[in-house]
Amino acid sequence: MASVYRRGGSYWIRFTYAGREIGRSARTASKPVAQQFLAHLLEEHRRLDRGGRPRHAYTEMMDRFIVEYLPTLKSSTQTRYRVSMRQLHPLFGSLLIDEINKTRLSDYVTARKRGGATNATIRRDLATLSCMFTCAITWDFCEANPVKSFGKRHLREAAPRSSYPSDAEIDRLVAHASVPAGRVIRFLGETGMRMEEVCSLEWSQVDLKRREVRLTKTKTSSPRIVPLSDQALGTIVGTPRHITSPYVFWHHDGERFTQFANAFRAIALRAKVNFRCHDLRHRFASVFLQTTGDLAVLQMILGHRSITMTLRYAHLLTDNLHASIRKLDTKVGTTTTENALETVAAS
Repeated sequence: MASVYRRGGSYWIRFTYAGREIGRSARTASKPVAQQFLAHLLEEHRRLDRGGRPRHAYTEMMDRFIVEYLPTLKSSTQTRYRVSMRQLHPLFGSLLIDEINKTRLSDYVTARKRGGATNATIRRDLATLSCMFTCAITWDFCEANPVKSFGKRHLREAAPRSSYPSDAEIDRLVAHASVPAGRVIRFLGETGMRMEEVCSLEWSQVDLKRREVRLTKTKTSSPRIVPLSDQALGTIVGTPRHITSPYVFWHHDGERFTQFANAFRAIALRAKVNFRCHDLRHRFASVFLQTTGDLAVLQMILGHRSITMTLRYAHLLTDNLHASIRKLDTKVGTTTTENALETVAAS
């Protein structure tokens, strides 16, 4: 409880902090001035935690994060973090970081869902906030990361699409694209490389004799080698080199493709193919896994940091399931089933 009262010829202020009452003279005969003095003292004490350590605002954490940590990330990651920070600021911008708790996080999730955000998008926002708190702990702004202890089971991401562009649909996409863009589309579907990896690919990274591409700048910052199939090699060989441009896939006067996802959307709309550019990567992964059944090799080709990401495609592997059932049939006998199938076939 805070108050301003008159004693003698001047005003005094009184408030309670940490269980004890604090009172002192405002040294003024003006009540408005005394009220300002009280507000100033309350703000000073509000910024002290129970141990007497200074409290830090969310905006202070965010500003230092932008200056010190964000520049160390790749440009695409910086862009993603900035998008999330624009969403985080309206709810958390007026808070001290020790006021951000599970209740506040839950309120944020509810607000984002009401705004139409997907679970995957909300998880990215929370990942950005978690990264900020990790830095804040290093800076001694706080002692714990509330995002890590916040349950996210109700924010399950959608299962990967089980459908992908067919050969005929890829042909349609290429037919409705410019010749350079068509080459990019085919190469994406033939290698499983990420869009940025293909659009930034330079001839110095291509080894035609070894039939492989050496990627040094990747999403996970881990270099990897992508082997080329006959179709992928044919696309590379059939791509003319620009006189001065280092890029394999170029347009106009040797320029590399930028914002290709937007161009792909326009192409897909003209071709009436309801898929995203990233679905070409899913297509490669699905076809490769159904053909080879080798999850470990697929992980290396796609550049997944952990096998967990690659296991999203494991639902496509069914041969081992059928093999196990055949073993069971052999053990228990299949005479009854075979007789039933023969009866159905005869009818």
